[in-house]
Amino acid sequence: MTHISPTLSTPARLITIPVSHYCEKTRWALTRAKIPFVEEAHMPPFHRFATRKISQRSPTDPSPKTEHTLSLINRFVVQRVGGQSVPVLITETETLRSSKEILDYVNTRSPDELKIYPLDLEQRQQVDELVELFDSILAPAVRLWTYSYIIDRADLVQTLWCQGVPRYEGWLFPLMYPWMRTNVLQLYGLSDAAAIAAYASIQQIFERVGSLLADGRLYLVGDRFSAADLAFVTLAAAVVLPSGYGIKLPDLAQLPVPMAKSIRQLQSTIAGRFVLRLYEEYGQQFSFS
Repeated sequence: MTHISPTLSTPARLITIPVSHYCEKTRWALTRAKIPFVEEAHMPPFHRFATRKISQRSPTDPSPKTEHTLSLINRFVVQRVGGQSVPVLITETETLRSSKEILDYVNTRSPDELKIYPLDLEQRQQVDELVELFDSILAPAVRLWTYSYIIDRADLVQTLWCQGVPRYEGWLFPLMYPWMRTNVLQLYGLSDAAAIAAYASIQQIFERVGSLLADGRLYLVGDRFSAADLAFVTLAAAVVLPSGYGIKLPDLAQLPVPMAKSIRQLQSTIAGRFVLRLYEEYGQQFSFS
């Protein structure tokens, strides 16, 4: 999937797992800023093969904290393959290894009217605090809660993981799914108690966002779109199901009944309507399905 700006000719390479909300955040930011890129989409765990050359671990490097939750055999496989999480953006001059780094890159290359971080210092601090909240609390909670309902639904997982990836990866899904299911369970610590706690975190953040928007403002900070809006709507999308996401998300009718009921409740909140509005206004520009 190639996205070329009329003002720039050489596209960057964006390595993604298409369903990832962190990857969605960077797709939106790059496209809005008219920065050309080619998206290289992969199903997990093939993203690790795609990133291994740019993220090789020394034998003396400590293992990421998340790896310690894996079984010994899964940890061995991950360490042997190497690579890293996505998104990763490879430009002509640098490699950016996180959505935060990519958003900083986008901001520095955007004209003033498209910058996603305010020049005003007080507003910049507010945006930074909200982005950190959404990145560190909302995004993991959304991921955990969502997988707690669908990880045993191979049909849904295959649809979400395989859109836009190389054909051979889709063919290998039936073989990879049992192993990846185990990895997801171990990495994210899926359990009924964890899912309840994750949903409570989602509700709390939706309430905080709703309180900010309750005065009728159009955006979370100031009077223009910022990284705070971008982070919230993309990282919350999986629990609101807006149209215009980078891949086709499931319909409510396809989801487990309790999950669909909770999503309807979130859609009806001030924060949920905010997600739907911004995707309706802007999302189709950034949809790559």
